[in-house]
Amino acid sequence: MSSDLSSLLPTFLLGFSSLFPLINPIGTAFIIQPYFSSLDDASRRRHVLRIVVICLVMGLVALHLGSFVLKLMGVSIPATQTAGGIVIAVLGFNLLNSTATSDTDVVSDSKIEGSIFYPLSFPLTLGPGGISTLIALSAHVHSETNNWLSPKMTAITMSLLVVLVIAYFCFFNASRLVRKLGPNGSQVVNRMMSFLVFCIGIQMTFTGVMALIKAAT
Repeated sequence: MSSDLSSLLPTFLLGFSSLFPLINPIGTAFIIQPYFSSLDDASRRRHVLRIVVICLVMGLVALHLGSFVLKLMGVSIPATQTAGGIVIAVLGFNLLNSTATSDTDVVSDSKIEGSIFYPLSFPLTLGPGGISTLIALSAHVHSETNNWLSPKMTAITMSLLVVLVIAYFCFFNASRLVRKLGPNGSQVVNRMMSFLVFCIGIQMTFTGVMALIKAAT
């Protein structure tokens, strides 16, 4: 039993180390915090849980069906990265130039409801980079076994779940940390995180374009 667990640990660590910087629970928490600044703990917990559940479902679909769906539609992973990078870059640019939301601003519940999937779940929490990584991890696992319920596939699934659990606690407690930073500190952090989102989008677009060029030559 212990030997089986030890053999699965590298697969789990591969998934965790690949997904954690892409989902980036700490940085993303600062980005989405303005949406939850006016909510009480119960409402914040409910909305954050919905984001995590949506991302888990998307991740499982990408892990188990993503490669098949992309092949069926004739879409390559580099094309997905390029399109997703553009979406993230535009989103980061809009966040960078938007009017800062302070803790005294009231975000309506209807606005939060309309933002749970886009942009809070996708692409801010689980974006094209995370989805492409899950598809690549799935292909890596299936190169060794064709069993969809193999122990290594379970290890990748557990790594996704652990990262999302960390994201849940970061998202839920982001408002407390922002209050400690104060209005000026939280605005600086939000701007820096928005700029980072913009840079990630540009990098993802560049990587996708270069892969497409390489594939065409």
